[in-house]
Amino acid sequence: MKNFRLLLLALLLPLAALAGERALKVDKERSFVDVDVKATVDSFTGHLDAYEARVIVDDNGKIKSAVFAFKFADLKTGKPDRDTEMIKWLGGGSPEGRYEMGNLAMAPDGQGQVSGRLTMHGDVELVEFPVTVTRVDGTYTVTGETTLDTRTWGLKVIRKALVFKVDPEVKVRFKLVGVPALVEEPKK
Repeated sequence: MKNFRLLLLALLLPLAALAGERALKVDKERSFVDVDVKATVDSFTGHLDAYEARVIVDDNGKIKSAVFAFKFADLKTGKPDRDTEMIKWLGGGSPEGRYEMGNLAMAPDGQGQVSGRLTMHGDVELVEFPVTVTRVDGTYTVTGETTLDTRTWGLKVIRKALVFKVDPEVKVRFKLVGVPALVEEPKK
């Protein structure tokens, strides 16, 4: 009987640890992810139309983990031909990106620094940037921006006709708005 209780306790401990955690249900109508690109002739902003954001908060309201995944086909620049060229530049197929938060250091005023791994073009690199996290009436708003040098992930600088060049440094800006919901089991 004692062994049965120990076994039961061992099986229920992981559930108890998750009991205080909640996933944020992201409101995509109030959220955005934009990528600003500078070019010699035609600078533009790409808007990420679809993505998966899994942000877990604990009972104290602190963000414990976050994973953000997307497909580059969902990054729309307003010109379908440019979108097609972007996919070719990334190597063709169905390229994806993924950011996994490693650490989030927050000050009491909501200013913080996040670090994590960004997977893009088959390479994984550490990316750190400032964020602001606010919580009003149970709604979280996480904002941030960073500049990424695409050459870090082995991508070439785009040049055409010796005159046109796309800056390899792109600015990523985002705002994620969400409310805590029950933690759902990952899909298999």
